Amino acid sequence: MDNKMEMAQLLARFKLQVKRALGETVDLERLTRDPAYARQRLNEIEEAAADEDLLVMVLRLRDHLLPVGQPAAISPSTGEERQKPQETRNYLMGARAW
Repeated sequence: MDNKMEMAQLLARFKLQVKRALGETVDLERLTRDPAYARQRLNEIEEAAADEDLLVMVLRLRDHLLPVGQPAAISPSTGEERQKPQETRNYLMGARAW
């Protein structure tokens, strides 16, 4: 219960801080449920923020909402999809392994 309450408070503070500092709104439901939106929106806010507290909130939310092991479907710097690694041959099964 405490963890959910802390996250709810962090999200509420974040929304209000973004509204005050940048004059923009954040869709909290979409931020918590859509990783692509969360990644894009947090990157935008990080670039526009001039307040240290807001940057700390961005980092905390990124840590909670976007785990480190989760790969990015779209590269934030170029806006293009990342290419899949090229398939390699498996020689363990002989000629039919390809």
